Amino acid sequence: MTTSRSWGALLVLGLLLAWPAAAQDDELDFLFGDSIEDESPSEPSDTDASEGAEGQNADAGSDESAEDADAASELETIPVAPTTTARESTRPARRTIEEVVVTAQKTEQSLSDVPVSVTALQGDFIQNHAVGDLTEASTYVPNVRVESTSPTSPQVFIRGFGTNTFNPSFEPSVGLVQDDVFFARGSYFTESMFDLARIEVLRGPQGTLFGKNTIAGVFNIVTRGAPASGSEANLQYTRNAFGNERVEGGVGGRLGDALGVRLAVLEDHREGRLYNTLLDRLEDESRKSAQRLRLDYFTDSDLELGLTAQRTETRVNFWPRQLYQLDADTAGYLANFDPQIEGNPYDFQTSFDIPGVMNIDSWTVSGSAGKDLGPALGLEALDTTLVLASSRMGITQFQDLDTSPADLIRLFGDAENYAQHSVEWRFTGLGGAPFGWGQGSEFVAGLYALQADYRIDTGIEAGEDLASYAASDAGLTLISGGAISGIPFAGAGTASGALGPLLGPLAAGVVDRDRYTFDFTQRTRTYAVFGQLTWDLNAHWSITPGLRLNHERKNIDSIGRSSCRSKPVTQQCLVQLIVGANDYQFNGLKRNETNLSPKLSVLYRFDRDVSLFATWARGYKSGGANAISFTGEDLEYGAETATSVELGIKSHWFGRTLSLNATAYRMDFDDLQVLAFNGVFFDVTNAGSAYSTGVELDSQWLTPYQPLSINTSVGFLEARYKTYANAPAPVDQGLDARQDLGGKTLAFAPRWSATLSPTLEYPVGGLDFTLGLNARHQGDQYTDTDLDPATRVEAHTIYSARIGLGSGASGWAVNLGCKNITDERVLNQALDTALFPGVFLANQQPGRTLYASLNLQW
Repeated sequence: MTTSRSWGALLVLGLLLAWPAAAQDDELDFLFGDSIEDESPSEPSDTDASEGAEGQNADAGSDESAEDADAASELETIPVAPTTTARESTRPARRTIEEVVVTAQKTEQSLSDVPVSVTALQGDFIQNHAVGDLTEASTYVPNVRVESTSPTSPQVFIRGFGTNTFNPSFEPSVGLVQDDVFFARGSYFTESMFDLARIEVLRGPQGTLFGKNTIAGVFNIVTRGAPASGSEANLQYTRNAFGNERVEGGVGGRLGDALGVRLAVLEDHREGRLYNTLLDRLEDESRKSAQRLRLDYFTDSDLELGLTAQRTETRVNFWPRQLYQLDADTAGYLANFDPQIEGNPYDFQTSFDIPGVMNIDSWTVSGSAGKDLGPALGLEALDTTLVLASSRMGITQFQDLDTSPADLIRLFGDAENYAQHSVEWRFTGLGGAPFGWGQGSEFVAGLYALQADYRIDTGIEAGEDLASYAASDAGLTLISGGAISGIPFAGAGTASGALGPLLGPLAAGVVDRDRYTFDFTQRTRTYAVFGQLTWDLNAHWSITPGLRLNHERKNIDSIGRSSCRSKPVTQQCLVQLIVGANDYQFNGLKRNETNLSPKLSVLYRFDRDVSLFATWARGYKSGGANAISFTGEDLEYGAETATSVELGIKSHWFGRTLSLNATAYRMDFDDLQVLAFNGVFFDVTNAGSAYSTGVELDSQWLTPYQPLSINTSVGFLEARYKTYANAPAPVDQGLDARQDLGGKTLAFAPRWSATLSPTLEYPVGGLDFTLGLNARHQGDQYTDTDLDPATRVEAHTIYSARIGLGSGASGWAVNLGCKNITDERVLNQALDTALFPGVFLANQQPGRTLYASLNLQW
């Protein structure tokens, strides 16, 4: 890890910024021999002289003039009643909600002028609520859910639609943009959550401006840059009761008039809580180290240059799951390897024998050039921006696939490498009214190109206990496709239950190096041209049409192959037999897709405080091929398309002390891509069609009681399949059973979600005292595509609280908090496990967590 490197760089930059600032301080001018004040008496000013002359002329005047002057003097000293009472003069100024500026449409705009359902979380809010990742951030955004129990496979859902990236070639449904750079892999969602200016969450298809794979929405992340003048620094240290420590800091300033710099670092060490009783270690322990450098340079010719470089290294124990709903046969078999095996998913305990680990290393470099072209080409103003970016990510992992104390199947040699290179050249401008109609227009248009290369070289291999498993009830069920169960043995259960400890060592030589390997490579080239025009018809009405033409080419090679010592004789290997795999090889697969993503918005402004909008948009998500396939059958899957209609209001009320934004929507998806469990792993297929309809609302209220403010978000959705005739059925209906899910709910689509966050702020002895509460509700939902009752997570409400004391003038604050005060035991997800039909893997949400944080700014 790079802890010393991070803080060493931060210290050096701080010294560089502190020196010029100190040299400019007037208190140090004596070092350079300059006098601060001119001690000679000052000459009378022209004004003083004029007043003296006028006085002399008055004395020389007539008595009548003197009497007139005296009368005027008396008139001038007549007391006037004050316009405010003493009580009114001490009354604090009325609080108002500041305007929020976002870049959701690739140009800076007031949130009220963006005809899109968008929620913006500011950096101060993120810091004050100790939000450490996008999973926590998503709880404050209506109809959004993020789960990242696997750093490389986050599950991001907006309005019930999203991506479960357990199959690594599955494209994301929710886009990620950071500082104008689009990231085409879902793995980047866990990389950059530090030193943020704000997070903008755009709901609904955003393909017109952001391109493919933004069919459900976009997370637009804006990091902090150099200050406009002077220098600044901040440091935040957070520690919780389980030993988790997070240190986040940044320092920035101007190195001269033209050059600005900011360096930010993060050290996030999580001890975790899920205890592996067999290995005596915590399975959710992680270490993350990240650094980001941002430079900006302004020239005299209205040219602005920017450079951003970021590096992130992560190491985690893997993976943090436990067996759930153990049946008697499975429990009996596994008791041979751990007599204390149990299936309680709420006790933060697990038992498996392989010490899995995952390492992630990523770096990103981006450069931008912006030029103010002034009035040009008949436009009132024209700007152009060029953004170049390159990013790489490498992942290695080794893990226990069966998640049990028996040594059955392991993931070995898993190496994933991803690289992307992109360029975007766009123009923004202000012009007159098209066709002479209206008051004016504003547009954004540009070109975009992306090349992404992905390769995964991995496999599964037999453990020394796989032979005994083959004779178990679960093993025979898988091998026979459900036709055969465990073999009875002398009244002592199944043969594997009685002989399991003996079969493993005896057969270890037979299954040694019994493997099934995958080698998948994919190159994606994407080209696009886009444009959007906002046409102000008058002071109240605006229309915004937009269009993006996207063309994509994919070249794919995919190989699946078994190997074992006995294959020359048996023609089949044990791993291959158990998982039902076939050898296959497909080289030179090609996919070509061309798509139009149109958009039309209408905005009506009643006044500066209330506006209504209606938006119609289409988006698409590209097709591809399964990276992890055991048979090579149905390797490819098609593109997905969506159409969305939204009606919304953005408003301020009561003297701008209450902001209220609400949107009603409907989204329809065709050829919906889903991840379906095949008995061992997950395949990507096209499900048919689905829809989501609902309402989302967020508000901020500065109440008449001066210390109290309240933030609220509420989401309601109903997301259902319209057609999905050949969907996977729960495993208790048979290994390869199918069902019709038409009219049924989607997974990860709770009907209700809401947060309520009141905050009280009082001055106490010259300091600022803060008390904050948070209530987060989530409705019941299924967490697997087949809607198995075992994967249903009940509705629940989580309460949290924090108290803080600080000084804004001195730049420090201390916070104490508790998340999940009532210690609700809730599952993030439950899904089918490999090798044990009818048994599930569960991942648990954190229980009650006490924490403390120290924030410093200077």
